[in-house]
Amino acid sequence: MTMNICARLAASVGLVALVAACAVTPERLTDQDMTTATKANREKMFATTARLDRPLTLDDAIARAMAHNLDHRARLMEEVLALGQLDVDRYDMLPQLAASAGYSWRNEPAASVSRSLATGATSLEASYSTERTHTTWELGTTWSVLDFGVSWFNARQNADRALIAGERRRKVANNLIQEVRSAWWRAASAQKLEGDVAQATQVARGALDDTQRVERENLRAPIDALRVQRGLLENLRQLETIRQDLITAKTELAALVNLPPGTQYQVDIPADDAMLPAPWAMALDEMEYKALLNNPDLREEVYQGRVTAHETRKAVLRLLPGISLQASRNYDSNDLTVFNHWTEAGPAITTNLFNMISAPSRIRFAQTGEKVAQAKQLALQMAVLTQVNVAKLQYEMATRQFELADQIWRVDQRISDHSTNRQAADAQGKVEQVANATSSIVGLLRRYQAVSQLHAAVGRMQASVGWDPLRARSEASTAKQVTAEVDKVQESGLPDPVVWLGKLFQ
Repeated sequence: MTMNICARLAASVGLVALVAACAVTPERLTDQDMTTATKANREKMFATTARLDRPLTLDDAIARAMAHNLDHRARLMEEVLALGQLDVDRYDMLPQLAASAGYSWRNEPAASVSRSLATGATSLEASYSTERTHTTWELGTTWSVLDFGVSWFNARQNADRALIAGERRRKVANNLIQEVRSAWWRAASAQKLEGDVAQATQVARGALDDTQRVERENLRAPIDALRVQRGLLENLRQLETIRQDLITAKTELAALVNLPPGTQYQVDIPADDAMLPAPWAMALDEMEYKALLNNPDLREEVYQGRVTAHETRKAVLRLLPGISLQASRNYDSNDLTVFNHWTEAGPAITTNLFNMISAPSRIRFAQTGEKVAQAKQLALQMAVLTQVNVAKLQYEMATRQFELADQIWRVDQRISDHSTNRQAADAQGKVEQVANATSSIVGLLRRYQAVSQLHAAVGRMQASVGWDPLRARSEASTAKQVTAEVDKVQESGLPDPVVWLGKLFQ
């Protein structure tokens, strides 16, 4: 009876499992699923973003980007994940501790008879030594010296990979700061020029209407009127091009600092005498020295070389015999067993003899990997030195470009002022006013672009020498905390960004 019940139960479980396996089919996302997921993700995107209640300064923008930019936060999480893997690897070096339990049932006893080897006679009485129903459990530990060694090298490799993740985060942070600087200055120029562009456009369209009226009424020669119209249209085209280039600046900056799209805000444009970064005071030979010490790409390659070296040691270690120590405590409820509790222990040695054949190839491959890593380090060192020299030259060129752009803008501004003061009532006077105003706007735009390029050049030099914007404050998770760190630096009386660099290399 019991056997029939168990057989039916097993058949029922098997049938249910078979039906469930066949019933699994792909489920497409519905519009409602996507709507729900999109709404939840949007709330998470801006859940930790601090409210912007004042004009956005450049330092505020950098601080908010460091704290809230989603790409940067993803890199930080990758670093945290790598460190978490290191914690997991530490447990792999511990001995294995396994517990098992079982239950056994059969409908008939495991009875048997014995046959004599000498005479071939069979015992007339069958016997068995295991009950039809019994339970067992075992608690055992195993420790392999070979597995311990391999796990130790794996942990060392993952520790270096965690450091590599940190260097990559540092590189992303530097790139993000350069993007924020560029976007902030574009937003500043858009805010500064918005009114001037609108006013110049209005004057140009009014002058265009006047010239078209003059042409219709034949008050001037048609060819002269058309030339005036063409000049005005060319100025309008240039003004619209400027508007098109600047119209998305604030949106791009908002995305970098993780403000919700459509947020209305103002940037705090500094005075003319505070727009420029401090002159770069570090000599070229010192920049090269600092770059070889702190450049994130070079440090990553050195860490990668250590990972490769540990791979060689693992290859050698796997050639050794595996030595393991085993111990367990056992129990069997079988009443026919004399000792139901017993302890087992002993060592074991295992080895794959084919490893001796493949050993030379494995070792040569690992050693070649080390040589490749060394060659990459040498090539990267040359690239870093070149990057430092190029960054220095770009900074000097950006400085000269700003000086020229500043002089041109000041001349255009004076010309525009003179043109406005002696503006004539006729269309030709308006045409000249529009042309001069457009030139002044273009000159101011190029001046802001030159300032942006100068700040970008400083950022490239900082990145090339290995400046870490999050060193000593990597635990900061809000814009307010990061901004407080920026304010502390500024209280020293030295301008940003050279102050951070000086503090970093004290």
